Amino acid sequence: MKQIALPLDELRSGTHDSLIISESNAAIAAALSQFENWPGRCAILVGPPRSGKNLMARYFTSLGDGAIIDDADGAGEEPLFNAWNRAQENLQGLLLLSRFSPSDWQIGLPDLRSRLSSALLLQIPPPDDELISQLIQKHLACRGTAIGPEALAYVSRRIERSYAAMEGFAKSANSMALADGAAINMALVKRVLG
Repeated sequence: MKQIALPLDELRSGTHDSLIISESNAAIAAALSQFENWPGRCAILVGPPRSGKNLMARYFTSLGDGAIIDDADGAGEEPLFNAWNRAQENLQGLLLLSRFSPSDWQIGLPDLRSRLSSALLLQIPPPDDELISQLIQKHLACRGTAIGPEALAYVSRRIERSYAAMEGFAKSANSMALADGAAINMALVKRVLG
């Protein structure tokens, strides 16, 4: 009997303690814990979709008092300017999240533009081998399944080095495993990677 895979993409909400830190993102995690050293107490965290920006933001807020603006590139000039001023008044860190580099934002106010250009820029790099391996296991575990070491090594060497690709692999592998009533093994992995 085959099991039908339900479209449950967001099985569990991520908490800051589910943030995986490897060599590729360790410098960002360290910088998030030292907002008092940020120029103007402001940092801009830039990364592609599914790269962990929101997890890193929750990590930042778990460390103390700080403010976050998600999708800051589209938040509007006045809210950004006011948030920057509040952060200065309250001696807080202000973390702005975006998929785009601040140089691509449409900022007309010269004062805001200069403040943002002086902020600490944190760009999420592509995942390293350790992070790829751990994220694939995490995405599968969130779906209630696992992958063996041999199949994991095979995937880690061949998967596109993007955060979205790892999540997509886990979703597809889990769906196929449920539909086939089988474990995520080497044969299934090869089918998923196509």
